[in-house]
Amino acid sequence: MKGFLSLLLVFGFCSAAWSKDVTVTIDAGQPVRTMRGGLGASWHAIEAPIPGSEGGSGWGAYPPAGDEAAWQSLYKHADWLGLDWCRVELEQRIYEPERGRFDWDSPEMLILYRILDWAEASHTQVFLQQMWGNTTWNALPELRDDPAKRVHSAPLSVDDFANGYAELVYHLVKVKGYKSIRWLSINNEPGQHFSWWQGPDLKPLGPTPDFKSARAALDARGIDLPISGPDWTDMPPLEPAKIDFDPYIGAYDIHSYWADFDKPGKLGEYSMTTTVTRVGDWANWAHQRNKPLFLSEVGTMAYGWKGTDPGPGSYESGLKNASLVVRAINAGADGFNRWSFVNRGDLDGQWQLLDTWDVKAGRLLTKFTPHPNSYYMWALLSRYTALNSEVLAIHTEGGAVEGIERLVAAGLRSPKGQVTVLVVNEGMEDRSGKIVFDHLAGPLTLYRYRMTPAMRDRTDIELKPEASFAVSPGHAAFQDGLPARSITVYSTYKLGAEEKGVQAE
Repeated sequence: MKGFLSLLLVFGFCSAAWSKDVTVTIDAGQPVRTMRGGLGASWHAIEAPIPGSEGGSGWGAYPPAGDEAAWQSLYKHADWLGLDWCRVELEQRIYEPERGRFDWDSPEMLILYRILDWAEASHTQVFLQQMWGNTTWNALPELRDDPAKRVHSAPLSVDDFANGYAELVYHLVKVKGYKSIRWLSINNEPGQHFSWWQGPDLKPLGPTPDFKSARAALDARGIDLPISGPDWTDMPPLEPAKIDFDPYIGAYDIHSYWADFDKPGKLGEYSMTTTVTRVGDWANWAHQRNKPLFLSEVGTMAYGWKGTDPGPGSYESGLKNASLVVRAINAGADGFNRWSFVNRGDLDGQWQLLDTWDVKAGRLLTKFTPHPNSYYMWALLSRYTALNSEVLAIHTEGGAVEGIERLVAAGLRSPKGQVTVLVVNEGMEDRSGKIVFDHLAGPLTLYRYRMTPAMRDRTDIELKPEASFAVSPGHAAFQDGLPARSITVYSTYKLGAEEKGVQAE
């Protein structure tokens, strides 16, 4: 009776105070597919400074491996966020500083072990990413003496690069026994004018010979982990004529940095329609080959970046990142990696979910704290979703405003049957939402978690159930207000404000 009265109150409240009805219908019957990943954020084991802005924010801001208290703090935040599919980044320099000489105990390798230890304990899947080489011994002669150019250099010897990388993977997987490493990537964002795989004239080189050589080196060591590629940015169109590396990879991944959907976007390429179409094209291509598609870097520069620009961590960016994830789940993407869990925040914008770096003092903070907006907004996606969830068919009616979809939703079911519905209202108007379940097999109680503009820039937010809604085969709908510019989650997971997020089941 109490639940029924609560539902009546919700209906009464909505009919009086909310307008612009929207209906979200989730088919709880046969799932559309099963994702082959989850939602996480980038970690990196690169601490040596990279000249200028080279390397973006992919280095710095982690504590030394021996700082037990600091690492326990990192682990606690990562567990609370429920990160379960994480890109872990490194460079060849940290493990092979000279040709054929491997240093498995360098300070940065010890940081890498710290990250992988957490992943192992939390059953998180690791997408192991070699960002670049940054070695003198295998850089092109024209580039090796300039640190700012060396980091961009393609390998002088592709075979030496591949053998060194395969030796690293063998050490981590066979010697150290890390089962969390599930996917491999050999280079970050090749094919761009700024990329880290360039020839002597600083023009990008194609990645196919490197995929081929790396696959052969891994096979020779008995390592069957799949290589992912092409790791291209930014939300590139699928051009089959450019894909001659399919025999060497076991997964596809691309990056996205201009999600906006309010206007055509940079060069007109990143509109909502174009973005969703491109994700769908890549996903269909990958799935036809029984391979997953990952968005291995997710973030948006649409609201600013570079230096200490707060734009990447703004409320607007968090809203658009959530909208991208929801749209991309429905379009076929299998996993998402937010850039990034930790970074300095003073290199190419404030991308970090967790603040660990004192920008003014140029040193680690003594206490690590949530980065406003991005920490909690990503948490709404990652805390209540499990690795390898099923995607449920979903239909949203009435979500468009002036021809643009402003309210989007996705439905997921965990391997153990927990249901989560993600709803993003990007629009400027409050909406009255009707949430409907088709083909329910039994009763469900869903708990609501939410972020609204009133919570902007806060670091003391408690994400806990705000309301609950009961549905059953005979009464499979409820109504709720969906505030303007909000992220709302309805989940059968009931998590208190201090409880760990959901990772693997």
